[in-house]
Amino acid sequence: MQAVILKNKGVMEVAEVETPTPAAGNVLLRVHASSICGSDIHRYVRGHREYPMILGHESAGVIAQVGAGVSADKLGKHAAIIPLVPCFECPQCQRGLYSACQKYSFIGSRQAGGFAQFVELPERNAFIIPDELSFEDAALIEPSTVARHFLDRGGFMRGQTALVLGAGSIGLMTVQWLRILGASQIFCSDVVDENLQAARELGAHITLNAKQVDVAAEVKRLTGDGVDVALEVAGVPQTLAQAVQAARPRGAVVCGGNQPLDASLPMALIEEMMRKELSMNGCFMSYSAPFPGHEWTETVTALMNGGLRMPPMISHRFPLSQTPSVFKQIGEHALSHRKIILKP
Repeated sequence: MQAVILKNKGVMEVAEVETPTPAAGNVLLRVHASSICGSDIHRYVRGHREYPMILGHESAGVIAQVGAGVSADKLGKHAAIIPLVPCFECPQCQRGLYSACQKYSFIGSRQAGGFAQFVELPERNAFIIPDELSFEDAALIEPSTVARHFLDRGGFMRGQTALVLGAGSIGLMTVQWLRILGASQIFCSDVVDENLQAARELGAHITLNAKQVDVAAEVKRLTGDGVDVALEVAGVPQTLAQAVQAARPRGAVVCGGNQPLDASLPMALIEEMMRKELSMNGCFMSYSAPFPGHEWTETVTALMNGGLRMPPMISHRFPLSQTPSVFKQIGEHALSHRKIILKP
């Protein structure tokens, strides 16, 4: 089969590799669509813990083969990859906190992923989807579940106000979930006007370009005392500070963007968090009990009823063979994009 191999930092190539034969309890998925995640880009640009590796965890296709112990009824079923492979045995898994599993694996970073014509995965990690759902939509289920989980971590409730800081893929999906779940006022900030335009089209009531306005000051001016929930998705220290500043007293801040580990914030921010009695919450992946969680089933429902719109999220489509060139362009900041779909 054809697969895209990350061979080293900034080194990626297309190669012919042996098609896996599914082990007992596993299935073989013929990939029809894969999406590039920001974490894939980070592994290419910044390096990865392990080489060689087939990246890709936002993927969907058709179950082509089953291993021993898997019902033949699964053959031909359409499925999306659930990339987290928990142990289901450690104390955290027993509590349903699968993202905190002490021995987890992950399809596309710790074991071969979906940037290939076929991928082997545990039966439990093949999320069966309706045949009428497009493979492109299905490939974007996983990032949608992250956005849905994001709102859970902030304790979001219908009728509340919210600020999404960052209008990238997860930010735009978060805007959509806020619309679907009935936010009374949705703010979204970014530094790219095209992203803000997309946010408006997908449900944001007010968009703010952080290069042009003081985001926190404008939010407080328009709301009186800030938003109920501030959701930081950009992974930038400045937006984390803005989230704290823009949240109302006893509001919630959710940290979902991957912050640079060598950055710091002034202690004045902690002082503000304390005085406003804010709830600060982290968000890592997208899982709840029973595995993989309501985030996954709700995403399929929202896709089927049209509430969740994936086509505006997609900016490019490429054959799998062009993947190294696509990553090179992204690494050189030569390709402005949203979601990129790869077609094996």
